[in-house]
Amino acid sequence: MKEILGLLNAAGVNPQLCNYKLHVSSCPAMCGLPTMPGDDGYGEDMLVPEELLGFEPELFIPARGDSMAGAGFADGDLLRVRLSVSARDGDIVVALVDGMATLKVLFSDDEGRRWLVPCNERYDAILLTAEDNVRILGTVVGVEKRVVRASSGDCLKAIRRTVARRQEPSRPTQAQVDTVIEAVAAEVRNGRQWYAVYRALADLGGVAEGCFREFCERVARVVPGHPSLPVSKELGRLAVQSFRKRVALWDASDAPVSGQRFAEYRRIAQLTAARISESCGR
Repeated sequence: MKEILGLLNAAGVNPQLCNYKLHVSSCPAMCGLPTMPGDDGYGEDMLVPEELLGFEPELFIPARGDSMAGAGFADGDLLRVRLSVSARDGDIVVALVDGMATLKVLFSDDEGRRWLVPCNERYDAILLTAEDNVRILGTVVGVEKRVVRASSGDCLKAIRRTVARRQEPSRPTQAQVDTVIEAVAAEVRNGRQWYAVYRALADLGGVAEGCFREFCERVARVVPGHPSLPVSKELGRLAVQSFRKRVALWDASDAPVSGQRFAEYRRIAQLTAARISESCGR
């Protein structure tokens, strides 16, 4: 136990030894309309740190309903209630109104009238009058939140998203794209062969799919002195048959060029992809 406490302290956690028993009431406090309490009694006990306790007796009461959702209380929470009649204005209290239990904020308005106020606009406040038989059972001094378990389906979806993101290659930066264009420019012998550079860059997310004009303007900016700059219409005419697909799916029997010309296009595209991979550290 000392070793565990030491590890928690080292991690910045403030552990407290739960060495005092508090009873858990079998009668819930309704976070909604007042309701008749059932047979009062104790259910199971709960251990809490003795340092958290005050001088007055305390017990846990389960919350029911949603009228106190604005104060952070949810159905199923365990409310730590200090049994005292000294509730102050603004305290969240467990009250009996004509023998009916409810959980509300005790509050006095500008006219001095006392109310039990919900923290959910769907519910009305309860005005306390001299005729009402009101008894404040105690003040809420803490809450043990109900643990909500996530579904296994949601966990699997989150894991798959994480794995997919890690497997997805990082996109090259714009500076890296410019560097690659400059590096492979010497391999391009005519303007139409720039399509191989475009296709390889598009496969890896370096340039936008189908934006031939933008790509041609970029090449002219990066290598303005190249003897064979690309023309967007010419590149668009090559985006047919297997050339419409990723370079890995190019097929010599289904391409707009054939023979040695096809081999040159594929070589330039593969060289471009290799330079991008080197630049991105893949």
